[in-house]
Amino acid sequence: MTIIHANDPTTKVLSYLYELRQDISARITEASTNSDIQRAIRGDNTIMMLGHGNQYGLFSKPDKNGEYKRFLITDRHVQFLRDKTCIGIWCHANEFAERYGLHGLFSGMIISELQEAIDYDIHATKEEIDAEMEKFTRRLNDCIDSFGLAETSIRMRGLDDVKSELTIFNYNNLYYYE
Repeated sequence: MTIIHANDPTTKVLSYLYELRQDISARITEASTNSDIQRAIRGDNTIMMLGHGNQYGLFSKPDKNGEYKRFLITDRHVQFLRDKTCIGIWCHANEFAERYGLHGLFSGMIISELQEAIDYDIHATKEEIDAEMEKFTRRLNDCIDSFGLAETSIRMRGLDDVKSELTIFNYNNLYYYE
């Protein structure tokens, strides 16, 4: 498995999805070049892409002003991703997958920061968001390992033990594409 995840402290919690895996063949970060990214994708069958992003792709690490100026994954990588099994956990990754016909497990919008909760009118504290994101990520990892990608989105909905605005929103924003 190839992991594509920038060293962004605001998405560090997503490292629970791969930190104990034994099958990692490459780890791509913000220090990787576009050629490194393409080579890693071409050399593997499963690609896990994690972090912040939008419908146009996966962001790299933010600059010192907190702005995302670079994408790690964009439409230029689609030709390499089409025949792969993908796991895309970033905001609006599902829209990216739908637009380009990618296969695997993708997230829609996931509330992982207080500003996102405010933007989506989800009532939650920073502490609640942090605690629930850790639980969500650990459960997501367990579901992927135990049930496979095709079952994960359905299984995750059943694991929401809090049923708050935040958890209902997040647990219902996972999608599998055949």
